[in-house]
Amino acid sequence: MRTLRSRMVVASLLGALTVALVTALLAFPLVRSVATDQARDELARSVEALAGRPRDAARELVEGADGVGPDDRTFGVVGPRGTPTGPAADVLDEAQLRRLAREGTLSMRTVVDGDEVLVEARSTPRGQAVVGVQPLAAADAADRALVRRVVLALLLGLTASTALAVLVARRVTGPVVASAVAAGRMADGERGVTVPTSSIAEIGRMTEALAALDRALVTSEGRQREFLLSVSHELRTPLTALRGYAEALAEGAIGPEDLQATGRVLVTETHRLDRFVADLLSLARLESDDFAVDLAEVDPAEVLLTARSAWEAVARAAGVELVVEAGSEPALTDPRRLRQVVDGLVENALRVAPAGTQVVLRSRTTGPGEVVVEVEDHGPGLTDDDRLRAFERGHLRDRYAGERPVGTGLGLSIAHRLAERMGARLVAAPAADGALWQVHLPRSR
Repeated sequence: MRTLRSRMVVASLLGALTVALVTALLAFPLVRSVATDQARDELARSVEALAGRPRDAARELVEGADGVGPDDRTFGVVGPRGTPTGPAADVLDEAQLRRLAREGTLSMRTVVDGDEVLVEARSTPRGQAVVGVQPLAAADAADRALVRRVVLALLLGLTASTALAVLVARRVTGPVVASAVAAGRMADGERGVTVPTSSIAEIGRMTEALAALDRALVTSEGRQREFLLSVSHELRTPLTALRGYAEALAEGAIGPEDLQATGRVLVTETHRLDRFVADLLSLARLESDDFAVDLAEVDPAEVLLTARSAWEAVARAAGVELVVEAGSEPALTDPRRLRQVVDGLVENALRVAPAGTQVVLRSRTTGPGEVVVEVEDHGPGLTDDDRLRAFERGHLRDRYAGERPVGTGLGLSIAHRLAERMGARLVAAPAADGALWQVHLPRSR
């Protein structure tokens, strides 16, 4: 499997090669044109220099080819009457001489003795024609020299691009590789892993998210350990009582007169253990992918009335009155799941409500798109911190154990998660007296 670093280097090289090829395709014809134009310009200047000399001096220079340019250039002078002087004088034919006499200048490419040459000719006021010839081989030599320079520049550019690509790839992939190593250590169970930082924004966000994940795992696993410890404690307490009474019965240590009281204790502890196991199973089901929610138009008043009927005997035994105040419009929710949430809240309220008080089950419409179901008690109430952390597993139980009646520490957490799964929102609202639990539901349209 190719690494990200190698892919970045290869991609950079391919980009540099593409640029180099395009540059070469555009530059080489331009270089050849420049070399040819330069040779033509130099030949033209030499011809114009000869044309500006006196007649005899021009002839002498042409015959000696001295001081008028490189050795590969040849020159000639055609007199007013067509008398040629110099090796280049017979390059032009009659038609070209007439054109030169008419226009005063002539620039062309032709073939002489099988070689392609440049020809520059100028007419003079004295009626002469000065002609210069230079083989294109010289321009080709200059062309090759320029091409070599261009190729060298491209090779140097490719080398620099390769080095830069390696450096950039190393700088970019270094934090990524280090983050992958850190993620592997986290997957192996290590926590508090140091995650490298990066000045590159996208990689920086990735490393920050990885560091945040590490902190979240530390917090979550810490809570899980605390939860398991509390579960072990809650399971051990009724099991200890059950084992103690069972051993006493087996040894005959309990007399006939104590059997009824012992049976009541066993039933109580068994019920407590059953309730705790049921809460654990409810939590497991809430986190499963196949947890079913069947949304429908529901009248919250019907749910509250059936809940009151179910809990009325328990409330009467505790000396608490259950009151229903229903005045809301229909909501869009799962009636069975809503009843589960209400049952959990009612059970929690009856546990702490003093005798002679009321637990109110209420539904009301709070806005054009929301219905609220409330369970309110007149118990000891909650502090602001309690309301913020009420749905954390075991928080209220750990805080108030020994001060007020407490349950397994899972009921409110189950109700909160259940509300989330059915698209509702359960909150602990401020209350002047006691506790107020609100389930916010979408209104049915």
